[in-house]
Amino acid sequence: MNRNFVALLVVAGSLFLSACASTKYNVDEINGSTLAKDQRVSLKDANLYLVNGGDGMQTTYLSMGEADEVAKDSGADVVRIENDAFSTLTAHVIAEKNVLPEDKALEVGGLNKSDYLIYSRVEKWSDPLGMNCQKYHADEASVLLSLYSVKDKTLINTSRLQARSCPDTLNGIPLQTGSPEKLYKVLFSQWISKNFK
Repeated sequence: MNRNFVALLVVAGSLFLSACASTKYNVDEINGSTLAKDQRVSLKDANLYLVNGGDGMQTTYLSMGEADEVAKDSGADVVRIENDAFSTLTAHVIAEKNVLPEDKALEVGGLNKSDYLIYSRVEKWSDPLGMNCQKYHADEASVLLSLYSVKDKTLINTSRLQARSCPDTLNGIPLQTGSPEKLYKVLFSQWISKNFK
């Protein structure tokens, strides 16, 4: 095998690994209580109800670090990602198609005979083109995720799931694609592992 080709593979591999390692994923509880391992929700037994609390904001080319435009359908994207993740783990999940306020979601969850409500409110959801991804305009996902007991109509906890990154580039060309969806899939997987068994 040609030495230059091997060297190129090593460099490309290390750049790819550094791109993956450079993103910081935060799943921070901001309200309620952390579930101890023995208190985590059993996916075998629980009926889950996923509800979209609305779209978030995104940064645009005119933004200077602050999100200033509605990220259309970001709430639906978040619920779709959650539903896809849970569908591989349990058959007991219902995803709501409509945007609902929390009190209405708890009411409908009771009618559905759901045990737990997972209510998502998107804060930020930005997806610039790879070459335009930089300090002020990056791939970003920030979602407030609340877990409720439907029977008791009580909040168990609310967490902020957030990540922000840009793909590494070579001569200004992104080495891979980035998106808030990719970031949220990782964040949501981490959230599931903290709250479910």
